[in-house]
Amino acid sequence: MNTLGTLFRLTTFGESHGPALGSVIDGCPAGVPLATEQIQAALDRRRPGQSSITTARAEPDQVEILSGVFEGKTLGTPIAAIVRNTNQRSGDYDKLKSEDRPGHADAVWRERFKHRDHRGGGRTSGRETLCRVIGGAVAEAYLAQGFPLLTTVAWVSQVGDLVSAIPEPGLTRAQVDAHPTRCPDPVAREEMSRRILAAKEAGDSLGGCIDLRVEGLPVGLGEPIFGKMKALLAHAMGSVGAVTGVVWGPPDLLSRIAQPGKVFHSRKDTYGGIQGGLANGEPVALRVFFKPPATLADHAKGGRHDPCIMPRAVPVLESMVSLVLADLILQLNARPHST
Repeated sequence: MNTLGTLFRLTTFGESHGPALGSVIDGCPAGVPLATEQIQAALDRRRPGQSSITTARAEPDQVEILSGVFEGKTLGTPIAAIVRNTNQRSGDYDKLKSEDRPGHADAVWRERFKHRDHRGGGRTSGRETLCRVIGGAVAEAYLAQGFPLLTTVAWVSQVGDLVSAIPEPGLTRAQVDAHPTRCPDPVAREEMSRRILAAKEAGDSLGGCIDLRVEGLPVGLGEPIFGKMKALLAHAMGSVGAVTGVVWGPPDLLSRIAQPGKVFHSRKDTYGGIQGGLANGEPVALRVFFKPPATLADHAKGGRHDPCIMPRAVPVLESMVSLVLADLILQLNARPHST
């Protein structure tokens, strides 16, 4: 399954060390303003080599739109876009032809498919997420037409056991991007940076959390049974390779669940903006847990890997949310409305 969505569909293709990776976005309506620069700006936020705390693989990640856009607007036909790989070092992975990395998908993919591309993890590489960012950029262009006040902002909230302060409402992506850690807490982010660099030098890695907030959603978006917004968001988050858990609700939800019902239900933000599977008008809030990257020791020191994936995963999660929302809005618009 390489396709996400029902009406607004994203299909991704390509491997980490293949000629290119790409996306096909099908179902985007015609007439949506979409410039190459919009997609490129999104990819620039995800690309490798942004700072000393990320992988040193120097890929420019320049997008090429092959179809579906003409004179700056979508045509309603499939939008195909690719990013060519230009900075592979496949020799770094020669040992992995016969040696499986603990914590990676090497062994299970070999068992399932009997044949795999070992270079950089092939299809299982985090590099596949650039395809999701392409799709997310298209989804956001569509969402901006009907919901100009809708915002989706994610930020790094925890690295290892270091937890940042909760930002005030109205946080912007520019504020998040102001520091390489993508943590808006001016105190915590400096210590996060120090710990990530120390892990990198030691051939170790760090996990943590990304928090995400969506504001400006219409009340009732989602479906009440199997198309619950919380279920679709969890599916989208869980499809990102390093994600190991998702919680809907405020950052302190895990402590709130110990409260009795009269206390728990006294605050509307407890529900994370979703009730009965539908948006309730409050900001939708998610906390997404990431395991430490599994490339360690000599493999980490010899290759080019992220010692902490969260800073680069922020735009990926934002893209996944935008894809889910675009699909839900198309489904809502397709249903007959009572008069």
